[in-house]
Amino acid sequence: MDKSCNVVPPRPSGPDLMLDLLMARGQALPASALLRAGALLGLGETTVRVSLTRLVAQGKIARHGRGSYQAQAQGPSLSRTVDGWRLRESRRTPWQGRWLAVHDAAVPRSDKTRWRHHQLALGLRGFAMLEQGLLVRPDNLAGGLAVQREELHALGLSGSALMFLAQDFDEATLARARALWDVRALQSAHRHWLGVVQASHARLDGMPLPSALRESLLLGRQAIAHLLRDPLLPEELMPSNARQALHQALRTYQDKALELWLRWLQDGGAS
Repeated sequence: MDKSCNVVPPRPSGPDLMLDLLMARGQALPASALLRAGALLGLGETTVRVSLTRLVAQGKIARHGRGSYQAQAQGPSLSRTVDGWRLRESRRTPWQGRWLAVHDAAVPRSDKTRWRHHQLALGLRGFAMLEQGLLVRPDNLAGGLAVQREELHALGLSGSALMFLAQDFDEATLARARALWDVRALQSAHRHWLGVVQASHARLDGMPLPSALRESLLLGRQAIAHLLRDPLLPEELMPSNARQALHQALRTYQDKALELWLRWLQDGGAS
């Protein structure tokens, strides 16, 4: 990773790397290609093979013919959410002033894994705490309450949580709800990542191919993870220009990264 980008992303785990490559490819890849990719990122053969076996058992990928693997189109909801980042902008709809609300005071905290999944689901949909046990977000996502309830439960929302529409807050509560998100910090972070992505994109062609592959994958993962945390607020609460600029730059960057990876895989992993 070129230190000039001021970002040193962590190396992905074996399962994460394998899933990234198979989702980006969109088609089956032979185990030999996945082993070469693992070696490029410092993962040994045993780690890669164990990762593939685990992903098959989890239903995230499937064996395809002899010695090949393919991502499952109907895999777990979290995998689809991450893979569908390119379509996030289309999820916003005009806001009519209503709020999606989740009351989770009855959700048990004793099961740490389920509680973590519950919180992750709410975070990925941009909910913020209005009162202890009550989280809200603007009702401006495609499909409204019915679709969001279904998707949140698929992502890990606890069955003990209540989800409903809220409106007609008093003026003080409404003011607090509208101020739950640090809009200035979000926009600043988007501009930071835009600069990082653009700088990396500009230098990829001048780098040795293995270095370009590593940087594009590691940096792209981090930028997408950042974008997935954006709450997709309506324009009334947060102008979307900074996020949309990052979104477009990241789409172009990922297209370039995929082009490099496919070239490398087709050439048999030659440097």
